[in-house]
Amino acid sequence: MKQIFTFLTIVAVTLSFSSCSSDDNNDSTGITVKINGVSKKFKSIEVTEDVYDEYTDYIIDAVQSDDPTKTISISLGKDLTGPDSIYFIQYYDGSEFYQSSSADINANVTESSNTRIKATFSSTLSVDEGSGTVNVSGGVIDIKP
Repeated sequence: MKQIFTFLTIVAVTLSFSSCSSDDNNDSTGITVKINGVSKKFKSIEVTEDVYDEYTDYIIDAVQSDDPTKTISISLGKDLTGPDSIYFIQYYDGSEFYQSSSADINANVTESSNTRIKATFSSTLSVDEGSGTVNVSGGVIDIKP
């Protein structure tokens, strides 16, 4: 009986340590961003590769969690880190497309590989034709392609 109790105690302690692991096997934590100051999360994330002769780009498309009519698209260089990797951001609010390109994007890509994409970003996106802007701030990408 004492051996069973010892065995069960060891199993319980082992399971408690493994369930508190900090990595928790999250393959993808997603995309979060503030749109005009309101925090938004994006789901249904799809990453595609555009392969060219001299380089490859990642195109990230995602759907806003609380409203499936709203989407974000982010383009960046594969295996390219630093402030110049993200070169295009587009947000669709259900009726208008807002976008920004390289010069107007503040970003820092810390990982862009086959195993993970990690970055922060912000920008003011503008309507292509007409007037209107959307402020995108505090953007975080942490996904597995």
